[in-house]
Amino acid sequence: PIHSLPLSMSTLLKLSLLSTCLFVKISSEVQGCEDADPKCGEWATQGECTTNAVWMMANCRKSCRSCQGGEKAWKLRSFIASNYKNETNDNQTKRVNIESVRLNMVDINEERQTAKVSGRMVMSWNDTGVAWDKDRWGLSWLNFYWVQIWSPQVIQINGASTGGGSVTSKVLAANSTGQIYLWADFTFTSPFQFEYGDYPNDYQQICYKFDDKRLFSVHFTVAPEVKNKEREELTGTHVSGWIVDDLTLNESPLSSISLSDWRRNPFDVQSTNGEMCIGLRRNSVYFFSEMFLPALLASMFTLSAVFFRLSRTQSLLLSFSVVCQLLSLLLISQRLPSYTAHTPDILKFAGFNMVMTALLFISSLILERLSSTPSDIPPPHSVSNIVGLVHTVLPLPKSKDSEVPLPWAPFSHALNHLIFIVATLAYLIAFFYCFVF
Repeated sequence: PIHSLPLSMSTLLKLSLLSTCLFVKISSEVQGCEDADPKCGEWATQGECTTNAVWMMANCRKSCRSCQGGEKAWKLRSFIASNYKNETNDNQTKRVNIESVRLNMVDINEERQTAKVSGRMVMSWNDTGVAWDKDRWGLSWLNFYWVQIWSPQVIQINGASTGGGSVTSKVLAANSTGQIYLWADFTFTSPFQFEYGDYPNDYQQICYKFDDKRLFSVHFTVAPEVKNKEREELTGTHVSGWIVDDLTLNESPLSSISLSDWRRNPFDVQSTNGEMCIGLRRNSVYFFSEMFLPALLASMFTLSAVFFRLSRTQSLLLSFSVVCQLLSLLLISQRLPSYTAHTPDILKFAGFNMVMTALLFISSLILERLSSTPSDIPPPHSVSNIVGLVHTVLPLPKSKDSEVPLPWAPFSHALNHLIFIVATLAYLIAFFYCFVF
């Protein structure tokens, strides 16, 4: 017993017990940011801080990093929660402003014709039920981790039937005036019909429509800084095979008031409350070397065959051009998507090149045979006049000295020149139509 000890020893022991109690009390206050359960760290890594925020933020403060403001912040949260009225069931339309948007990843699946985009957006709205006196509480900002406070439940309304979009709220904070900010990570997935008319220099614009889970209960607006691209971040976006060229957020005037306006159709499934559109341009670094250059060289082989003037070399050069085009078509077919509703321009030009080369090859064989065929019947006088006119513009080859008369040789050479002139004009028109205009 303590009373049986000497006075000095009893006094020292009492002081020691008192200091121990004070130390324990002070330690408990200091350790207010500790976890109440040793498994808190494991639960936090599994995402329980977001899915079970009410319990986790109160009992796993260190693992969930919910120690902002200390005990003063927790008292303020309890004070606000005791007086807060959740207005989820009222008929008023909330106005939520989108403050900034950042894209992190874009995943394009052309085989399934789907486009997936992930990123983060910051939304803000005003709620007077969350305002407090910062001089009294000594806090100007406060994070919220419970579900009692009103916040928009954003969903995607034009997603695929399976594996649609998702929006996960990461941080919910407010200042003393009642202005609330929500940092939300979003993942939108939408089916999209790609247009391959300009492939591989095609430009695709994909739009994702989103709304609140309680339709028409929230009217989304876009901040001016987002409209003029000041608060849009695209530089760090990861996308394979594409370049993110543009990001646009559109707002809609439709709200719950449209239910009472007979001139509007609030039940239109195509109506949009909020819309995010991204512009993608294909990163076709291989286009010139693997598609355009082979088509251009094959065209040059085809048109240059005219300089060999119905010789055997002309036919061989045209046949070589056909072989080159077949090889280039194999390369193009490997790059093209498996199916498309639009014919790419490069494929149109390749088909035109193949048809023209085949026609020139057949005409060269016929004219070569005609020029070397002996005949005792000369061509008509009108045909001779046309041959003379062509000879003044494009000199024809001199006829070889032969014992057998070849009266149709000049006409064959003149017609060969005219056919290649028409083919050259057709190539120019096709080139400008497919690649310029």
